[in-house]
Amino acid sequence: MQQLQIKSFKAHKDLEIPLNDKSFLLYGDNGAGKSSIYDALKIVFFKDKIEEGIEVNEYAEEVTQADTEEFFAQFNNSTLNDNFELVVNDGSFNPNEYQLFMLNLEDTEFEKYLSLLNLIEKIYFDIDSGVIARYQEIETKANQLLENFKEEIVIRIDNLDNYSIKITDNERKLFDKKDIKRYFNEAKLNLVVFSLFFAIIELAQDSSKKRVLVLDDFITSLDMSNRTFLMKHILETFNDEFQIIVLTHNVYFYNLIMYLVNDVYKIKSVWQYANLYEIGSEHKLYMNDNLIELPKLRKKIYGQNPDYTVLGNQLRQKFERLLYEFSKVIMIGGVEESNKILELLDKEENVYLLRDEYRDTQNKKRVKYKNSNDLVLEIEELIDNNKAIGDIKSKILEYKEVDDLLPDMIYIVRELKLYQKVSLHSLSHGQMGQNPVSQKEIKKSLELLEYFQNKIQFLTNKKVDGA
Repeated sequence: MQQLQIKSFKAHKDLEIPLNDKSFLLYGDNGAGKSSIYDALKIVFFKDKIEEGIEVNEYAEEVTQADTEEFFAQFNNSTLNDNFELVVNDGSFNPNEYQLFMLNLEDTEFEKYLSLLNLIEKIYFDIDSGVIARYQEIETKANQLLENFKEEIVIRIDNLDNYSIKITDNERKLFDKKDIKRYFNEAKLNLVVFSLFFAIIELAQDSSKKRVLVLDDFITSLDMSNRTFLMKHILETFNDEFQIIVLTHNVYFYNLIMYLVNDVYKIKSVWQYANLYEIGSEHKLYMNDNLIELPKLRKKIYGQNPDYTVLGNQLRQKFERLLYEFSKVIMIGGVEESNKILELLDKEENVYLLRDEYRDTQNKKRVKYKNSNDLVLEIEELIDNNKAIGDIKSKILEYKEVDDLLPDMIYIVRELKLYQKVSLHSLSHGQMGQNPVSQKEIKKSLELLEYFQNKIQFLTNKKVDGA
């Protein structure tokens, strides 16, 4: 897809999304209009399926037509009198050329039992119903994915019982459980559903069509390590052949995807990023093709007519990004939410950082910082050389007596944490014509972030993205 234009639809009066035939990552707080975009795509591609779910009056066709019109009228923007309009690619668009797969957990909720047959009927996947005949292949691929997630559970699709999903957990001695909600928590069940989804997509994709995968806040119940595993699987399996659209309200997940795309898989040329803001009753889409750069933010903050609401959100995202980089330097919370990283930094108990001076091959004096990984290697070396317990304890204390730089950085993090709660807090519902934060707070936050970024670059001897 090249472009999606949404007019008079739910939260949006007139929103244009330039997809440019690339994968697309969109961040927006809850209530900013992300789900409206998801629903718009659902109507564009699955209007017939939606209409099938509207109750039919078998005695009066005109009543059924009126019910259908009333159903879709609920999507009209409440402040405008116009019917909504959804336009793809400036109108030059044939949905039959596309194969769309949409994933939102609300579309897949189940009461007590999970059935592959019912799941396929409910989900918004453009697939042939005959895919159910490949249930054994779906089962195999789903179990492979669960194994990659390091899960101890195994699923079985029972074709003699309405293709029900049964789960075995050998560790807990639970075998072939059908009433899975009784025995397994939400996070584990969501992993099962995800595994089935992505197995179906792999098997049912049509290479003759343009394939699109749309994911809307689908990771809510998962911990950060599983979010990482899941996103890596998506990028490794679907990035080359699919246009992927991810909508999220989670800043850390947004930054994680950017990190994977830019740093791990180095595929940023096929991705673009955007932020969605609601200010008053207006929705604004800010394209962010590159990681947020502090020099550019400084120019905007000190330029004419700065929009402090948008800038505050961008500074908050930059703080999350730098906090993640800092956590990697000192080896804490690398796959945790930012509040967990902040909590660990506040304690200062598990922070190991040692300033190491050495000379390079040209006899020039160099400095690098060692972290807990280096400490473990040095302890192993002491053990291999049969050193006494006292030597090992001394080595640990050597790392614990941290350089002056670390307490200084922790102080900066605490200051930024305060600004995160005040001036950099969620700003998507500001009022038009009013600045929810002051110019002074924004400028102070910028200075702290610049200092924080410079120190991280000093620690790592390399530039941080967006420097």
